[in-house]
Amino acid sequence: MLYPIVRPLARQALRLNFRRMYFSNFDRIPKEGPVILAVNHPTAFIEPCVLACFQARTLHYLVRGDFFAKPVYRFLLENTNMIPIYRRKDGGLTKVKDNYATFERCYDALHADRALMILAEGRCIHEKRLRPLQKGVARIAFGTYQKYGMEDLQIIPIGVNYTDSNAFRSELMIEVGEAIQMRDYLATYRDNGQRAIRELTDELARRLAQHLIIIDRPEDEVLTEHLFELHRHNQAYQIWPIASSLPQRFRSEKQLADWVNAMEVEQKRDLKRRVGAYFSALENQGLSDFGLVQPQHYSPQNTVVLIIGLLPFGLGLIGNAAPVALARWVGQRLVRTVEFRHSVKLASALGFYLVYMVFLLALAVGSQNRNLLLGIVLLPFWGYFAILYQELWERWRMGRRVRQSPDQTIAGLRAQRQRLVESWR
Repeated sequence: MLYPIVRPLARQALRLNFRRMYFSNFDRIPKEGPVILAVNHPTAFIEPCVLACFQARTLHYLVRGDFFAKPVYRFLLENTNMIPIYRRKDGGLTKVKDNYATFERCYDALHADRALMILAEGRCIHEKRLRPLQKGVARIAFGTYQKYGMEDLQIIPIGVNYTDSNAFRSELMIEVGEAIQMRDYLATYRDNGQRAIRELTDELARRLAQHLIIIDRPEDEVLTEHLFELHRHNQAYQIWPIASSLPQRFRSEKQLADWVNAMEVEQKRDLKRRVGAYFSALENQGLSDFGLVQPQHYSPQNTVVLIIGLLPFGLGLIGNAAPVALARWVGQRLVRTVEFRHSVKLASALGFYLVYMVFLLALAVGSQNRNLLLGIVLLPFWGYFAILYQELWERWRMGRRVRQSPDQTIAGLRAQRQRLVESWR
């Protein structure tokens, strides 16, 4: 099985990919017994990877059947606990009929007290909204009951939220909801199966929405994202710890999005105008909101760190460039769908990097050069340092721009910003 081999490697890749990760209420996932994890679906496959890596249970997943078309892909997917689910466009009715076997595998997995993860929306779109749920979760739950008479199955709603699902070094917020007990719907199911499926699906949608940051209207996305930016920059910048169990970040951003959703039209129009004017003023001055709020990152200490760290930064950047560039090329040139692009980049980078490191290590061992071997062993650490160095450089540069701007300009922008922040407090 590849699952236990890939899991720790993927965990490290995800810790590198995200600047911060917030995992709230993971204790609501039962440590044993049959359970369905019902998750929203904003990216191609980052959600399954994160949940596989950062919660205790071994997961089985439903994955698009067309991914299994090539034998090598089928081998990799099946050995990482993935189960194909087919759509009509993946091969017509013939392939759809294969779903009977898929459902049987799901029933058997749950009967064996395993954890099954289902992306409940059925298709991925980069947007901060909950799309209508498919009925697959409820059908598999009741199908398991129909075949095995199991009444203790739980369905756990899990909301996955990104600051930017298509960006490297973005932030991730996962909120685990309270379990839905299938037994609460069995009386209805015995009387009317379709009604029970609808009711369970509706309840799942309601609970999922409680754990998602939702921007109701596409036309409000720019405004809401700007408000998120103002809110985030009010928080102290931290590098570590990467992972946190604190729920405050999610709750504050959800509260802010809900506030925008509930605003009156005229009030929202006025806020859009003022927010747009503020960010336009920043752009005209060549400034950033982060630099305006946290100019202290332009400091003598950070200047010294940037000077001293320039050499290891260069080593880390150059030494790790080949697999990163190749993964970026694959994502940009070979992936047409934006929702898949970052996921494919991340998976490709991990695969290419492993091959790259094995090749370099073999080269170093063959040369019997201890210094070369040590340098290659340290290469991943230099690469991580290069990422942190680039981020420090950006913070230093933004702070420098503010420090070198006229005091009157900065004071005016800060007053303008303060009025915006006070709008939602």
